[in-house]
Amino acid sequence: MMAGFIILGAILSTGKCSFLIAGYNMMGRGQNRQYDEQALCRFMGKIMYCLAFAMLLWLASIILQNSVLLSASLCFLAGSIAFAVIYSGTGDRLKK
Repeated sequence: MMAGFIILGAILSTGKCSFLIAGYNMMGRGQNRQYDEQALCRFMGKIMYCLAFAMLLWLASIILQNSVLLSASLCFLAGSIAFAVIYSGTGDRLKK
């Protein structure tokens, strides 16, 4: 799964394949034109890299049997998701 997130992050970081972003591809054409597609794809690519890193920490915590590392990875995972939702949902950061 981690490899999938890294590959998806690499694809989105190029600014292409916006149809993979669920909320963006469900909008009407008029609403899509309001958003900067390149910036949105690059932002979601960075979020995919953060999620892959959180999964890597989670895997390391399992291998090392370290509950502190597990807690840190879960906090990083939840924090990354919360940041993505708040950053993209507030303000006009990703709009043209």
